[in-house]
Amino acid sequence: MRNAIVEKLTAEGREPSAYNITGIARDAFTARSGGGYDAAPETEVWRTAVDKHRRPYGIGDLVRVTVSTKSGHVELHYGRIAQFRKANGGAYRGRPVKPHSVYVELDHHTSGWLGPLTETTPALADFEIVREWGEIHRGANNGDGYYRCLRCGLHSYKGAKVMIVHKISNQRVRLCQECFTDDELGRLGHEVMFYERHSRQTIAELTENPEAITEPGSGSSYEKSDGQVYREWADTFPWMVPAAAAALYAASREQMAPVAG
Repeated sequence: MRNAIVEKLTAEGREPSAYNITGIARDAFTARSGGGYDAAPETEVWRTAVDKHRRPYGIGDLVRVTVSTKSGHVELHYGRIAQFRKANGGAYRGRPVKPHSVYVELDHHTSGWLGPLTETTPALADFEIVREWGEIHRGANNGDGYYRCLRCGLHSYKGAKVMIVHKISNQRVRLCQECFTDDELGRLGHEVMFYERHSRQTIAELTENPEAITEPGSGSSYEKSDGQVYREWADTFPWMVPAAAAALYAASREQMAPVAG
């Protein structure tokens, strides 16, 4: 049965060494009275057992690390653990019980990341996984009344079954069950990172001069004032607005809000 579990984990794109195989066998397979086990557990039972018996860290795990760029900025990158290392940088033989460091392969950086395991964060900690149909499709205003899977293409009518929400930014993506993999966590996390990378100049300007966000509009339909541009950016990326500018913008909106009579 152990081989069957390993094969099933591998077929699902999981790294078997990252799981407690004995625990999965105990929880996902029902013992027969005449000996042996039922061969195919129910989907929900299998998923629950696999999630429960996943080790804290394993080869192939998707993690988040902090990377300092040459320009002095700090970015949050996602990548997979490729190797465990000792404190002196040497490699372990076999699977270490308490590894000191890890080497993480990064998709959007010139090199990988090597550092203490304690300085990594499981990617899943940055996201919320929503499976309730009503929550996933809240606000859908197309003719179907539901959101389609983002990855299945325009000509697919397959409804989304999973919604990934990036906790800090509230950016989200809706997928069918077949398209939902942890690769999508890294993809959404890097999308947020690129938004932040492209907004560095705006963030620096509002940090230095937060009052700029309240500058009046140009009064022209052909040209926008700096204040209008800042406010549009803040409405699109609210999690990136510097605290002082955010407070001034919130106060100005309260002053402009109509008073209930």
